[in-house]
Amino acid sequence: MQVDLPSALNAVDDLGGYQRELLASLVSEPSLRAEPTDVHELCVGELEKAGMQVDLITPRMGELARHPEWCPPDPAIALAEPGQLVSVVGSAGEGLGILLFAHIDTEKPDPREDWETDPYQATEMGDRIYGVGTADDKAGVVSVLTAARALLPHLRSVRLVVGLVHGKLGGGLGTLPTMAGVGEVDAAIYCHPAETGKGMTHFKIATRGFFNFRIETEGRRPDPVEIRTPLSEDPRRGVNAFNRLQRVLGGVDRWADREGVLCSVNRVWAGTDPVVLPERAVAEGAVWFRHGTVAEVHESLQEAALEAGALSTRRFGMQSNPAEIPPDHPLVAATTSAITLETGVTPALYPAHVASDIRFPIRCLNAATVGFGALGGNFYGPNEWVDGADMHRATRVLVRIVSDWADQAQGGTPWPPIGG
Repeated sequence: MQVDLPSALNAVDDLGGYQRELLASLVSEPSLRAEPTDVHELCVGELEKAGMQVDLITPRMGELARHPEWCPPDPAIALAEPGQLVSVVGSAGEGLGILLFAHIDTEKPDPREDWETDPYQATEMGDRIYGVGTADDKAGVVSVLTAARALLPHLRSVRLVVGLVHGKLGGGLGTLPTMAGVGEVDAAIYCHPAETGKGMTHFKIATRGFFNFRIETEGRRPDPVEIRTPLSEDPRRGVNAFNRLQRVLGGVDRWADREGVLCSVNRVWAGTDPVVLPERAVAEGAVWFRHGTVAEVHESLQEAALEAGALSTRRFGMQSNPAEIPPDHPLVAATTSAITLETGVTPALYPAHVASDIRFPIRCLNAATVGFGALGGNFYGPNEWVDGADMHRATRVLVRIVSDWADQAQGGTPWPPIGG
């Protein structure tokens, strides 16, 4: 065996108090998405204590914007200087590699008046630990750091990599640039609670592609019969941009059915005066898809819209390519087994999340990747919490999966890669 599994699991159990203390330290360190923070320094210290070599990663906007996996940040967010958004990579050992990663940034604890505890103090109430980022995703950071600390003394002939990323902006400014610092790995595990609120009874093996689109159509007002009198215009002699838009959207619906994608028009507007024929109409919506890339699917949408009479079609805002691994991949089996052993419940596969960071190791590193984490609740809002006992179980699950991977890799049957 490449991992002394009983000893590593015992080490996790011995670190139970450490996990809670570390979570408290992380929660007390503000690390809001897109804002500078020193939380990475705390993470560096923990990685160095575990005996890992540490590198700091900062995004270079010019390079990222040209990357096929780039996801623009939300324009509504006041973005800090990208160079101040620091991610951390730790590594130890040599040979085939596996990546454990989580994100270190959080949402704002707003509205503060709705919090029943101090959001920047980890407060235990029963099995739950409350505080901003406890579930999303500082419990994941704790499990990754604790698993690394427990594994390294008992891990032989393989390379363990830890990535702690500033990644809540769709991953583009944190997880994506971090992939370049990870090196070659065969598999990756994203330790992040299921957004369904189901804890480890769900884990991710897929993430859907997504983009927003805007379609515009053009019309023409008829000439008025009476000078400067819109009421005298005969609408039958003009071209109604909204009517044209309706025909275009019918063509888009047929395109979506034909291509097997989910397309929803969610905002429409036209004209400025109820008396005057609209000369411009606009529709905005979203597309979700499992195959292809954002560029390819948008090009297909654009062709259908233009053919149906659109003036223009463009995409905007957040975008994400899809990624998935086969349900019969050995990593899926190892994850299912580890979760079942630790929780007594056989987990279900969850394929519906959009823009999950599991896409980056799959698409950038060709590495099979899953995502799971401890039971948590109130994501993105007041009174966010994580189950402390489940955080401990999630750490043990990480150790079991790494042990399974290491044994297979060194036994001559490494897990197969995944095409991007």
